[in-house]
Amino acid sequence: MKIGIVANCQVQPLAKLLSALYDVQMVVPVPTHQFGTKHFEKPDEAFKRLVQEPDAIVLSYNHESRFNEYSTLLLKHQVPRFYSLTNIHFAGLHPDIIYVGDQGGRIQSPLGDYHSKIILHSFLTGRSQTDCLQRFSGNEYERLGYYHEFEKAATELRSRDSHLDIPFAENFIALLIKTPCLYTLNHPTPAVFQEYILFIATHLGLKAQRQPIALLPNYLAHSTWWPIYDEIAETHNLSYRMPMLFKQPDAIGGKLMELEQLICASYQIYEKIRNRLSNSRQASALLAGFPE
Repeated sequence: MKIGIVANCQVQPLAKLLSALYDVQMVVPVPTHQFGTKHFEKPDEAFKRLVQEPDAIVLSYNHESRFNEYSTLLLKHQVPRFYSLTNIHFAGLHPDIIYVGDQGGRIQSPLGDYHSKIILHSFLTGRSQTDCLQRFSGNEYERLGYYHEFEKAATELRSRDSHLDIPFAENFIALLIKTPCLYTLNHPTPAVFQEYILFIATHLGLKAQRQPIALLPNYLAHSTWWPIYDEIAETHNLSYRMPMLFKQPDAIGGKLMELEQLICASYQIYEKIRNRLSNSRQASALLAGFPE
């Protein structure tokens, strides 16, 4: 069996686990989050060779026409054995996360691409760091509508799954309640990949293989970790709690930060880029959309 996987930053753990745990001759990961960069050239060449094989299988997240020959519509016509997969993106447990800037040119926080809406809004509206810290409370989360984001995210995920060949949304949502599943809104933990790769393999007719979570590789752990705030975990009856600690990507230090430290470091960065920040589309939308 020769398989190509066309997906975002989740492609590497999917490919590594499928290759390691199952009797598969070849797995070619195609990281579409690097589409258009020099890092995309090597997987692009390998994938083009793969799809010439008459028995090739392609697994893919749903990709729009801007991905050219990697768009889902074109791949479906090109590859007889094509299966669309669930793209795991779930903001319901991390409603405070926001990106600032477009992909490839995102403004960085102390946690890389990810910013806190509350911290960013507090800075932009001239609040002190002490005032900002006090906003991290159950009452504030309720006022900002954070508790409603779980159902919105679940509805969106189910909707995206409705026309997929291998839909994993329901399994993922059930798993969320039982175990930590996300480092951030789009970076799943090994607990997710353990179930997801088994789910995919079963659909492909491969013999089930289950390894302990602790043994599963996942390079996404080297990026940002964002906690689930206790009040949000309680509201959604999660069976676990997480410490209020944030981890930087390893590439910029990999340090754990308490909330006070994150607020201070964010304010320092934001002060240096105040004009650029204020002119960003996301910051303008945040100012317009956050209730005062």
